[in-house]
Amino acid sequence: MSLSIFIYKEDVSKLEKLLNSLEENDLSSVKEVLYSGSKEDIKDIDTSIPIIPLDIKSENKAFAKNVALSKAQGDYILLLSSNSVLEDTTVEELLEIINEVSDADLIYPNEVLVQDEEEIVRNFDDLYGREKLILHTLSIEENLPEYGILIKKDTFNKLGGFDEEFEDFDLYKFLYDNLDNIKLKHSDLSFVEYHLTEDFIDTSYRSKALRDTVQKYDWKTEIFPYLSWDKEENSALATAYTFIGDRLSRYHDFLNASEFYRKALFTFHNKLSLQSLINSYINMGFFSEAKKLLSVSQGLEQKEIKQLSQHIDNIQKFVQSLENSVKEGKTGEILIASQDIINFYQGAPVYNLFGVVYYLMRDLENAFKFFYKAVIINPLEQDILQNLVDVAKQLGKEEKVKNLIFRITPTKEKVS
Repeated sequence: MSLSIFIYKEDVSKLEKLLNSLEENDLSSVKEVLYSGSKEDIKDIDTSIPIIPLDIKSENKAFAKNVALSKAQGDYILLLSSNSVLEDTTVEELLEIINEVSDADLIYPNEVLVQDEEEIVRNFDDLYGREKLILHTLSIEENLPEYGILIKKDTFNKLGGFDEEFEDFDLYKFLYDNLDNIKLKHSDLSFVEYHLTEDFIDTSYRSKALRDTVQKYDWKTEIFPYLSWDKEENSALATAYTFIGDRLSRYHDFLNASEFYRKALFTFHNKLSLQSLINSYINMGFFSEAKKLLSVSQGLEQKEIKQLSQHIDNIQKFVQSLENSVKEGKTGEILIASQDIINFYQGAPVYNLFGVVYYLMRDLENAFKFFYKAVIINPLEQDILQNLVDVAKQLGKEEKVKNLIFRITPTKEKVS
């Protein structure tokens, strides 16, 4: 049994720490170490590990992995990031699991997420033989790490590589699509560190993967088998719709979330789905639409209507005051208070406003990020969309915007 290691280039400054941790492992089974970056990245690193730089220019993570898969000579491939750090027995432990469970396609460790000197330990469950339990959560990324995993190369030969349209969620999309044909095994003693350095996550990939998944699998027997479909089908269906909407809301895809909340209300009117729909409209900046739902006929009490109406008014006034501050040239003050602003309201109008602030400062990259996030939250607001398109043209990122709109455009779902 032979092993190839692939290191995906993220933060090059952390690469040496990864290589040092690799050197402490038993690498006798390793045929090669492939690296997506360039020779220039590693020229000043003192390491005994012979590294093969692939010099991949594309920022598409799935494309880089597919290139590595096509070149890898090992029976198994260990996927790492330059931001990863291994314990001194990690490789040995992963290979031991392969020897014990020969039909496993993917071995995954526990994970320690590190950001700003803070650590979050993620201990995962063993999904071997019950892989479809992942569907019950519709949050696959919470069930296993992205890096530090060992994958059988034959699995890719049979099932195909990573979907390059899901460049930032490629592994999880691959797993979602192949839960019928893949066995996952946990290495419970293994831990891999992953250092978070990117504060912007394009959650539209996660939203699209989730929506594809609920189209693929049977709701009654595979995704929501615990609901009372036989006794109260409408109630069960409304619960399923609301659960999906909640997951999409976590990915800031309030447009698609609102579609599922509306379906829940049409199927079985309930206050939980109603409040979630109201919150979706508030986050999208559709304050008038949110207020239209505040009525006794919708099942709300007068006290609730008053509280929600006041909450919406407060947010509207808050957004208006921020817009006035921008007009008055107080961009610096807004940036200083940015965390407090986001803590109060994370809706599309605020992210759009931050985009405007960075645009006025001629920081186009940050302007693009904030406009992009605003469009994920509300792609229907033409002013926000136009802001993103205008900056994208200046940065040469028009295709990225087109792909974003494709991912978050609602598709007709079927209940299987």
